[in-house]
Amino acid sequence: MPNVEPGPVTPQPPVFAEGDFCLTTRRIVLISPFPARLQSLVTELMSRCYDVLLFHNEDESLLPHLDNDLIIADRSYEGLDSAANGTADRSGWLILIGENARPPAEAASLVWPCPVGEALAKIESLVVESKPAAVAAPGHPELLRFKNLEMDLKRFLLYKDGRRLDLTKTEFDLLKLLLASAGVLSRQEIMESIWGDGYFGGSNSIDVHIKSLRQKLGDDPKQPIYIVTVRGVGYRIAE
Repeated sequence: MPNVEPGPVTPQPPVFAEGDFCLTTRRIVLISPFPARLQSLVTELMSRCYDVLLFHNEDESLLPHLDNDLIIADRSYEGLDSAANGTADRSGWLILIGENARPPAEAASLVWPCPVGEALAKIESLVVESKPAAVAAPGHPELLRFKNLEMDLKRFLLYKDGRRLDLTKTEFDLLKLLLASAGVLSRQEIMESIWGDGYFGGSNSIDVHIKSLRQKLGDDPKQPIYIVTVRGVGYRIAE
């Protein structure tokens, strides 16, 4: 079992400064008959590199064919039941509900209106959960994507939510190795892969680099999103 301590950490959406740009985007499908009610949320999503597609009806025929990271359905307006449209599977959805509405059983929910920061944190956590294992970007084998991370293997650059993170070469190689592995890597395997079998340093050096890498990723070892400690063995990438 990983060596963990109590104390969950809520994922926080990134804050972009003027002059930042989006290297990659994630797609949010927003469904609401009254989209003006969600203008503040849409504005903040777009400023954080989300591509927002708007529909008025949950029964839109295009929805099953869209490649998206999350569908947000607005059922918060007065007179609409939060469990509208039957009991169809809504995994990968976030339902916005009114203050006195009962949460739907078929999907995650959020009371709306609420502070935009709270909504963004909820959306970010759902997007992270929905991300698959690391894959090469289609048509770009030099790009490796995992959850909200993108590694440019050719230029040795790492981006999180479209923002560049500065890693040392060892940290970059370490993250790349973990992403490419199908399971747990022992500290010895990590040392040999990064520095070769002639390396004579102690295995605690791996722990030092892992700690630094986690800090730069904003990854809490108590509630890991990217790197999991396997006690007595080594490390693996999170699911």
